[in-house]
Amino acid sequence: MKTRRVSTLSLLAVGTWLAAASCGASGGGGTTGTAGATGTAGTTEATGTAGTTGTAGTTGTGGTDTTGTAGTTDTGTAGSATAGTTGTAGSTGTAGATGTAGTAGTTGTAGATGTAGATGTAGAGGPPAGVVSGMSDGCGKPMGAGDMPSKWVMHQIAVTVTAAQAAKFSNRVYYIDLPAGYDPTKAYPILFGGAGCGGADNTNASTGGFPVLPTNNSQAIQVGLGYIGGCFSQGGADNPELPFFDASLKEVETNYCVDKGRVFVGGYSSGGWLAYMLAFARGGVVRGISTAAGGIATVTGRPPDTMLPVAGLLLTGAIDTTNPASGPTGSDVAMNLLLQYNKCTGTDTVPWEIACPSCACVRYTGCPDQYPVVRCHPPGQGHTDGGGDFKTAIWKEWMMLHTP
Repeated sequence: MKTRRVSTLSLLAVGTWLAAASCGASGGGGTTGTAGATGTAGTTEATGTAGTTGTAGTTGTGGTDTTGTAGTTDTGTAGSATAGTTGTAGSTGTAGATGTAGTAGTTGTAGATGTAGATGTAGAGGPPAGVVSGMSDGCGKPMGAGDMPSKWVMHQIAVTVTAAQAAKFSNRVYYIDLPAGYDPTKAYPILFGGAGCGGADNTNASTGGFPVLPTNNSQAIQVGLGYIGGCFSQGGADNPELPFFDASLKEVETNYCVDKGRVFVGGYSSGGWLAYMLAFARGGVVRGISTAAGGIATVTGRPPDTMLPVAGLLLTGAIDTTNPASGPTGSDVAMNLLLQYNKCTGTDTVPWEIACPSCACVRYTGCPDQYPVVRCHPPGQGHTDGGGDFKTAIWKEWMMLHTP
């Protein structure tokens, strides 16, 4: 703050005035005290630097004229001090920086973490729409009186078919082999099998048709599907084998503990045709197929395709003339459909990692891990079921697949 200097002439005027006042009579002296108030006005001149100092001058009025002089000194000092304090108060304006706390609103940006919920969308990496999984209704139910683990037991079942098919296909037979030590609280994979042509009705599935595991296994439920009339029907869009499979699966899932995400179908020759038909008509229910020497009906000769992915292990002997791989109903057609429905890319292959010395198998590298396609062409072999090596390899591959 700039201080105004008081001139020497002003101080001399004040001194002269004070001398005149001290020489007055005592009664008039009181009046002179009033004139001291005029001195207060002089103080105002001295403190003209700050208008606020005038207020401090009132304090000088309260004392004698001598005190009034002192009050002038105090007033000037007080005015400076007060003004200085006021400046400090300006720093209180800095407290407006508290408004910066509004920056904490950036915490709202943390709401972006909510976007991480989009990671939940990674669930899209789960099963495609229409793919079934979970434990079946039979989980927790005790075995029935006629159930005998580690033994093939015959079951008769009524199947709903068309009126034209009813006389032949409405009553069917399947065999079930429950695993050793069957636990009704544990969900087991289920393996359906179909045999080649030539077996007798009611008994052609008595050993599983195309069993992948031995009878005394403790790892899976096995079901042998029985055919009528020496072979599985090729039918057409209303193929009677489709409702037969549906009814058998439903009955087994209702009475036993099944992992619905691990339903597999295997078959040899006629059973291979069955497996191909079920893969395309029941994609999403059937997790994978293993076929040996099978074929596929034309589009007009089979039920509509679901176009859902199904893992496939497909074996056809290199010199099979009964069900050759090529041609409009050959297994090559089925393989190409699987590559398409499984959303495989390219046609590059590598040797199949699962040991199967006599199978000559390759795996398509562009297929999803959960829906592999493996093609086997054992050289020098004709209408073959692949032998024990193939079945052992099938089981190993199936157990490497997790529920999608």
